[in-house]
Amino acid sequence: MEKKVTIYDIAREAGVSTATVTRVTSGDARVKASTREKVQQIIDRYAYAPSAAARDLERGHSHSLAIVLPQIINPYFTRMYEAAHTAAVENGYTMWLFQAEDHKPIAKDLVDELIRRRFDGAVFAGNIWGSERSGLCEALSRLHHHMPVVAICPPATELDCICIHSDLVGCSRLPVRHLHTLGHRRIAFIGGSMQFHDYSKRGENFLEELRELGLPDDPAYHVDCGYDAESGERAVLRMLSGLPKSHWPTGIIAFNDLVALGALKQLKKMGLRIPEDVAVIGCDNQFFCPYTDPPLTSVELYPEEMAQSAVRELLFSKDNSRPSFAMMREASLIVRESCGAKLGYRKLG
Repeated sequence: MEKKVTIYDIAREAGVSTATVTRVTSGDARVKASTREKVQQIIDRYAYAPSAAARDLERGHSHSLAIVLPQIINPYFTRMYEAAHTAAVENGYTMWLFQAEDHKPIAKDLVDELIRRRFDGAVFAGNIWGSERSGLCEALSRLHHHMPVVAICPPATELDCICIHSDLVGCSRLPVRHLHTLGHRRIAFIGGSMQFHDYSKRGENFLEELRELGLPDDPAYHVDCGYDAESGERAVLRMLSGLPKSHWPTGIIAFNDLVALGALKQLKKMGLRIPEDVAVIGCDNQFFCPYTDPPLTSVELYPEEMAQSAVRELLFSKDNSRPSFAMMREASLIVRESCGAKLGYRKLG
């Protein structure tokens, strides 16, 4: 197989710089006629054609975007990535995936890499707000000098970029109100971590709704334990083991559907019927919710729509001059059997 001729080969043989070769291929009038003729003869001899990517970079565009996520193994972030990737491709862009390690500051190396690759914009999503993400504002501010940035996270005055976020009030209050209308008075909230902003906001909204409805806000009903199914198992075991049966919650709201999945398993292991003894509601409305036993009621946060909006905002912000603003996607409650809606109103403790 013949070696593919590069711009460096053309420049070397013609005795000019690669910048001159680029000017010749782009029709730049600043190149002397004699130099243009010599370079063009070599280009024609080898049938050399510059890549589209190289031309774009010369013009200051890479036609590629970056998305930074904490853990793609979580189905929620998989949905987000796939939607962002599809939106980018439909607009003639490629989408590169980067991962920011959980519980660690946004690495300087990651920001350096994004800048080096000269992306046309970057999306940051997931648990980027928290006590251990202390370098986030500085990192995004530095990055913002080089490209547009959109954060899919709760808005903050110190974050100088476009913020797109889910309805943190609704995702906590909708399930509380729903359980209350079904007769529940002892309602628990499990999962998440107090280190992160989205969890603390959900937790605060959960407690505020309990107080508005005159329901008990017993600290034993509020267990932060993590984000996966195993966390849901641990939370239920820890909570119920520490309470007399007469004080067990009749309704459990999980931080996400993975936590709810673990809660369902542990409740059944302890001989409890769902929803007759305990109602369960998750959050994220994952693909498996209709297939759990019983099918899981969940809050839909629309990660695909937020990811698509983030890509659109990046493309509208090519000149990096758009002012910062925040936009919210309202949540919806998707009712299935696990909440006990089909049982109707019951007078529960």
